[in-house]
This record gives sequence, structure tokens and C-alpha cells, in this order.
Amino acid sequence: MNVNDLARGLPLAAQQRVERQRLSGVSSSLFSAPAAAAAQSAGLVPVGEVFGCLVMTMGWAGTGCSWGYSGGFGGGLNGSFISATSPVTTSGQGSRYGGFTPYVKAFESGWNGAIARMLAEARALGAHGVIGVRIERTRLENQTWEFTALGTAVRSMDPILVPPPALAGQVWSTNLSAEDTASAILSGFLPHEIVLGLSVSTKHEDWQLAQQRNGWDNQEVEGMSELIRAARNEARSRVEDHATHVGGAELVVTQMDLYEFETQCGQDGRDFHAEASVIGTTLVPVPRFRGRPESSRVLTVIPLKDL
Repeated sequence: MNVNDLARGLPLAAQQRVERQRLSGVSSSLFSAPAAAAAQSAGLVPVGEVFGCLVMTMGWAGTGCSWGYSGGFGGGLNGSFISATSPVTTSGQGSRYGGFTPYVKAFESGWNGAIARMLAEARALGAHGVIGVRIERTRLENQTWEFTALGTAVRSMDPILVPPPALAGQVWSTNLSAEDTASAILSGFLPHEIVLGLSVSTKHEDWQLAQQRNGWDNQEVEGMSELIRAARNEARSRVEDHATHVGGAELVVTQMDLYEFETQCGQDGRDFHAEASVIGTTLVPVPRFRGRPESSRVLTVIPLKDL
């Protein structure tokens, strides 16, 4: 399949980038000089910058907990105080439309869609992989978000790392740096794909949480610890689930983020939420190099004076 066939289905701007590079014969990259040298040491050469973009409206995020409405209140005037501690719920425990499940599904769709479009452009360039991928989300207006993925597409000069004919067209990706990618390859592991685990946990502000948050003592706010722990645990489980479908894969966690926010629940109550994300790269074992590839020969610098 030629470049023009592979470029079909790409956005017009991406097709034009592929065509310009094909005509110029010049390969661009996002590599620094040390990164380029590291990639070369593993037999990888850049074939171009690749980019994927997807804009989504995320208008329906779901709802918080229903605990404040369903009998958590009681025992005081007009149900004004809470007689029990509220549970923590997560987006993974909700139904298709419950909790923050719709938000998580929309986020994953935009995130993975941007990567897929970036890989389609890399495929059109005849690349075997994409290194140093940066994935970002930017609010455009209201509930409209842009997801972008940017990286350097590379081709392997070592036949051991070239996909067999049955897997032709598959492009691996990693958010590892060129230096770390080279270290992995020279240790016998090839990047496979970037994976995301995302979770949003929710806890209603019960009497204990309100007391601990507003107290003067130095003490743990147990409800917030529980809230954050639940989100992080589920995010890690989700990223592991995405990684385990690759036989023999190892998961390298490269980024963990946490964002806390709150929403109103009922007339006077509050729900607290924690959004946790875990991002990583899966590595699959490959035969170790039988000697260094030809393209990795570099000049050895020897000092001319005694140390």
C-alpha cells in the first residue's frame, strides 16, 4: 500500500503534511540533539512530526451522589443533620448514565481518539512507532474541549523491531522520551501503546467530614483521604485493565494526576469529588540485539590528558 492510499481518510491538513514531506524528502522531528542520538543508538530514525486532534462537547458529565436525597439526613429539625457517614462512590461503580460514568467515557473517547488520529498520520508516513507523545486537553468554550496528541514518528533500521507482515500497518506509541525508549529497546523491550486509567470518586459532606474539615485540631480528614484513595485505586485498576490485553506486557507508569472539586447537592448540601488519572506505556518483550545495529555506531570520545 502506497503513501497516498494510507493518507486517505486523514484530515486535509494531515494529508498535506504527509504530501509535503514526501515531496521534500526532509524528515522533521521534535527531538533534541541528545534525544536524536539516543534514538539512533537503538536503530531508530525520525520520519516526521505527527499530530492528532479531536474536539468534543462534554455537556453531560453525570451527577454526584444521591445520598443527601435518599435518607442520609435525619434525627434533627427538618432533617437538618446527618445521622450516618456517607459512602464513597466511583465512576466505575455507576451505571451507564450514573455517577460520573458519562464524563469518564467521553474523556477516554476524546483522549484515545486523538492518539488514533496521530497514529494514522504516522502510518501514512511509513513509521513503525511514535516517541515522546504529548497528550493535552484544552477547554475551547463552555463544555467544548480539544484533545491533542503530538509526537515524533520513527522508523526502525533493525529488522528485529520491524512488525511482521501479519501486523503491517500497526504503529506503536509511547510517551517515554527518546532516551528512555532507547534504554527499553536495548534492554529487550519495545513500546506497544499508551494507556489511560481515569476515575472520579464522590462523597457527600456528612457530619463527620464537615466536622473534620472545619476543626481546629491537627487531625486527618478521613473522608477526604477515603475519597482520594478510592479514585486513585480505581484509576490504577483501569490502566492495568487496558494494559493486560497485550500478552507479556509490562506497564511503565509515567504520570499520575489528581484534581479535587465540589458540587452542590440539594439545597444546602455539598458533594466532594476527586478525579484521578494514571497514564503509562506498555512494553512488550522482543529478541535482544545480537550486537548493536549499524546505525548506532557513534564516535567514542577519549580525553587526551590523564585524569
